[in-house]
Amino acid sequence: MQVVVNVDDLGLHPAVRRAVEALAARGSVTSASVLANGPDVRAATRVRGVSLGAHLNILRGRPLSPGREVRTLLGADGLFLGDYGALWRRVVARGVKLDEVRLEWSRQIERLLERGIALSHLDGEKHTHCWPALMPVACELAQGHGIPWVRRSSDPFVPLGSPTAMLRTWLLRRWCRRAVAPAGVRFPDATWGIFDQGDRLDPRRMARALRQAPNLEVVEVVCHPGEPHSADAEIDPSFGRLRVRSLWEPERRRLDDDAWRQVAAEEGWTLTGFDGIAASNRGRERGATTR
Repeated sequence: MQVVVNVDDLGLHPAVRRAVEALAARGSVTSASVLANGPDVRAATRVRGVSLGAHLNILRGRPLSPGREVRTLLGADGLFLGDYGALWRRVVARGVKLDEVRLEWSRQIERLLERGIALSHLDGEKHTHCWPALMPVACELAQGHGIPWVRRSSDPFVPLGSPTAMLRTWLLRRWCRRAVAPAGVRFPDATWGIFDQGDRLDPRRMARALRQAPNLEVVEVVCHPGEPHSADAEIDPSFGRLRVRSLWEPERRRLDDDAWRQVAAEEGWTLTGFDGIAASNRGRERGATTR
């Protein structure tokens, strides 16, 4: 099994960048997804040693597009809505124009390409790219830009816990099972870390979960480590109040533990970036049919 350990939100804050660099050097993080509209994006695009992708975002912060071009994505303050439920309700009510989503996401991808990143994958802030109306847009953009991987946020095991988190994880899995990858685009077979976050980001916990879903070839671990310093500024207020800040340090500690490499060896996992998988599976990709 090939396992990609991917850090979301690179570009949001220097703390995330520090964690990616430190954990990549230890070999426990292999990939990261960059917020093109993040305040730390300039420095983040210089990170090396991991595969880099675009963390597509129509949920938080300022758009890259002029406001008049993406009106249905914004609140009265000209920012993205900053509220998962509010965005979901607007999408379900068909109050969001998909052409505006396509335009904003395209600009985010192009901004990162302009900064010299060879994008290996796409995913979305809070997995919004997996919503039924939005996944085809993400896949279309991946195909059009030659980006070989799109996250399929399908956690194979949902343990007992918060009813809201359980429902969201279950819905994501259900939606993702219906998703179809176009030619030239692949999905990981499963994603882990959507429900198990913070101190629950434990490799042995992951191993137990994955044993319940046999025949997996590629699994993505979603994580949110950070290494804040006392002199750091707060997260840009345009991004609103973020729960992810509380995950930074516990997840950094978990990923800094030698247990990840030990469990990988015991379970026969190969820790790799998305670019490593693409390189080792070119023959199979050429012969693959659209799912």
